[in-house]
Amino acid sequence: MVRSQTVMPEHTCRKPATHTAPSHAPRALLESGRWLLVLLPLLALIGPASQVAQAAPLAQSASDPLVVAFYYTWFDQNTWTYDKLSDLPAEPYVSSDRGVMGRHIDQAKDAGIDAFIVAWYGPGGGNQTDPNLAAMLEEANARGFKIGVLFETTSPFFGGVGDVTGALQHLQSTHVNHPAFLRVDGRPVVFFWRPTLYSVDTWRGIRSQVDPNFSNVWISEGVDTSYLAVFDGHHLYSNTWNPPADLNTTNQKFAGRVAQARESYGATKYWVATVMPGYNDVKIRGGGGFARDREGGNYFAQSWQAAIASNPSWIVINSFNEWPEGSYIEPSAAFGDMFLGLSATYSAQFKSGGGAAIAFALPAPIPTPIPPTPTPPPTEPTAYVNTALLNLRAAPNTGAEIVGQVATGTALPISGQDPNLPDWWQVGYNGSTAWVYGPLVTTGGPMEQIATLTVAAIENTGANTAENAVSEPANATLQLASTEDVSGTSVSNSTPNNDESSAGAAPEGLQPATAAALVATSVIEVAPNGPQLDPNYEPVHPYLAR
Repeated sequence: MVRSQTVMPEHTCRKPATHTAPSHAPRALLESGRWLLVLLPLLALIGPASQVAQAAPLAQSASDPLVVAFYYTWFDQNTWTYDKLSDLPAEPYVSSDRGVMGRHIDQAKDAGIDAFIVAWYGPGGGNQTDPNLAAMLEEANARGFKIGVLFETTSPFFGGVGDVTGALQHLQSTHVNHPAFLRVDGRPVVFFWRPTLYSVDTWRGIRSQVDPNFSNVWISEGVDTSYLAVFDGHHLYSNTWNPPADLNTTNQKFAGRVAQARESYGATKYWVATVMPGYNDVKIRGGGGFARDREGGNYFAQSWQAAIASNPSWIVINSFNEWPEGSYIEPSAAFGDMFLGLSATYSAQFKSGGGAAIAFALPAPIPTPIPPTPTPPPTEPTAYVNTALLNLRAAPNTGAEIVGQVATGTALPISGQDPNLPDWWQVGYNGSTAWVYGPLVTTGGPMEQIATLTVAAIENTGANTAENAVSEPANATLQLASTEDVSGTSVSNSTPNNDESSAGAAPEGLQPATAAALVATSVIEVAPNGPQLDPNYEPVHPYLAR
């Protein structure tokens, strides 16, 4: 809960004019020097409160060329080891330390960053991202800085659409009312990670309950820009892909798609271009990870120039402190404060040219949906697919053979579950059985009737970890994994063509670490001699972009 900061009105600090002291009293005090002794303690008390009150950030408008940066608050003293990270902070820290928050905000301001977009898992489960968000808002308010939210749709504390809706309603009623929350034309700004977990129509229903009048600015993510039917802007969480893509081509392509949506919907749609200093998640994902060298800052420069050339409304830096994925610009042991300095230079360049000119217009309010006709509950345990395309496996792991695929809304009878594999359900399919990943289905019916199974041997033991969710068939088809784990880290090296996730192990030392990883595996074709640079390359599914 955000602690309110109340500043007393100025007139309450003064005595009424009718209580003026006799004229000889001040003169005597001044002559003796005692008047200063009275004033100094009072000034010491009044001064800081006045400074805090005056530090509230100024309002932003749609034409302001904002620079924001993704920020993560789930690190502790166990995070900082070269066994897990390719580099370490110049000053290792615990994310909940208010002094660290203040230091990071000051560093960001010096680097030309206007706001942190803070990753948030919602209010439930006792996870630290909620109190840390509240603390960040207070520290930002004292420093004339802004805080927005990166809504983690795949939060391990969300069990489905209801939890997502409830979390967004909590955000509306609590955090967005803070004076330091990032607003553009008075509208609070919320970025979303992996909104494609749900359909466009599902998000339309969510928004009709949370923000039907579009009083917020919602920024979607990924390569599927059809979500602009509901969202107000778009970004790619990552554009450092494997195989690599031409940064200029990628930025121009998605800037054009956002412009088309702006024209089609007749409403404001923001193009938010992403810049990255590099990438390296090899330490946490082994063979499933990859690295993009920073080239002494040259890659960061290329990323900024490609972003600026796409004429974005805003630019988002990925990231200030995403250490497990190696995309940080925070001062480090290897690079010092080089990337903060480069950010200051390129941010000034972007702001001197101004953001993209946008004619402001709100979409029409979303009408309150008519409740559907109630349907009777299923009479047997049932799994309902809630993602676009779900793999069915021969065994409960991502290395098992795919025996089929089913679309969203499909109802599958649940025939059993192994208590040691709680994230997998055995279902009936085409007269036989198959396995589906639990977080991507909704269950219903008499679940107590589900048979308890024992899976004696699972193919490809260890395939349920993020590090082992990769295989390379002999036909030169490379299977790569895109992982969103409970730490918020993920791999950006796949071209997913389906919506299956599997349980994975979260890197140690990241908080909170109380739920299984979400891993999405897919198959892409690559040349036998390795991936080649393709200027027209584009991932076929949006959650590659993280």
